[in-house]
Amino acid sequence: MDDLKKKTTGKAATFLQEFKTFAFQGNVIDLAIGIVIGTAFNAVITSLVNDIIMQAIAWAFGKPDFSKIVIGPIHIGNFITAIVNFLIIALSVFVALKFVMRWMPKKEEAATPTTTPTV
Repeated sequence: MDDLKKKTTGKAATFLQEFKTFAFQGNVIDLAIGIVIGTAFNAVITSLVNDIIMQAIAWAFGKPDFSKIVIGPIHIGNFITAIVNFLIIALSVFVALKFVMRWMPKKEEAATPTTTPTV
């Protein structure tokens, strides 16, 4: 029984150590920051889509509220809004990445090996 307890404690300690190493890596923290910023960015883009772009499209086509466009049980207006929202978010992320990548320092080319393997 003591042997089983020692093995479990050892495995649990190893698991916790591995989790600690994983959780505090730079990549995980960067990912967490990206998610928080992405959530805030989503709120801005949603407002842009709903309050400006969709209103301009609705004005051009004569429908002030796309959510009221329904074909049978299908709420096509909500779907149109979701598609436009997705396209604008994708375009915004693409433009932001292009802008950021322009200012990032370029990585040096990896040195090519001077020796060739023998056959």
